[in-house]
Amino acid sequence: MKAVWAIACSMLKELIRKKDFYVLVIFMLVLLGFLSYQNFFQIEGVSRYIRDFGYSLLMLFSFIIAVTFTARQLPSEIEARTIYPLLAKPLSRHTVILGKFCGGAMVSIIAFTIFYVIFAGFYMAGGEGKSLILLGQGFIFGILFLCMVSALVMFFSNFMTTSANITLTFLIYIAVGGFSDFLGRMVISSKGIITALYGVLYYLLPHLEFFDMRVRITHAWDPLPAWVVLSLVGYTFIYCFALLYFAGCIFKRKRF
Repeated sequence: MKAVWAIACSMLKELIRKKDFYVLVIFMLVLLGFLSYQNFFQIEGVSRYIRDFGYSLLMLFSFIIAVTFTARQLPSEIEARTIYPLLAKPLSRHTVILGKFCGGAMVSIIAFTIFYVIFAGFYMAGGEGKSLILLGQGFIFGILFLCMVSALVMFFSNFMTTSANITLTFLIYIAVGGFSDFLGRMVISSKGIITALYGVLYYLLPHLEFFDMRVRITHAWDPLPAWVVLSLVGYTFIYCFALLYFAGCIFKRKRF
């Protein structure tokens, strides 16, 4: 675990040095502050708009950080040949993959936490219904979402360039959000071999939309039952474990 922690911490230093992160924080503060100022004039529905926009913004920014930071870890190390000293140490290749994943997840979760604290401040200052339990569930779901994204990007890093990895992950994010319901309906309505094909595709896809709490937080719905939260935790763990295991197997076969 010390090796995993050392690899992860080296990635954390990148976040501190990057100016992009600080620009995103300031950008979010300015936008939400401007929208809150409109609420000063008692414009109807502004607090809900702030929740909707703020949550979407923090998830997008966190997603961007998770993808861009994690995607360049293996390709940049291989290109710069800094992977050789790392592999020369008594580390298994699965450990390297796990360390890179933990680093990407940790960086994105720290960034997400800062974004979420900003969002929570505006959320609690809103004039409509508030729920600390719902806010906590949104935070947990955000962490699970970023772990899933980091594992997916880490898996693609074994056989893709950084730019291709980022592009594909963004396309999956958009496609899953837009077409997962369609695939689900096709599984129910189709018959025969087509049902099996749609079923395999549907259940293999990383369902990132499961983690989206935007509508529930925006409209102050009731918190989710504990079994739903625990089920999503289990789903994330199983999916991430499978992605990282196969990523380690592929990385183990590589010749440098």
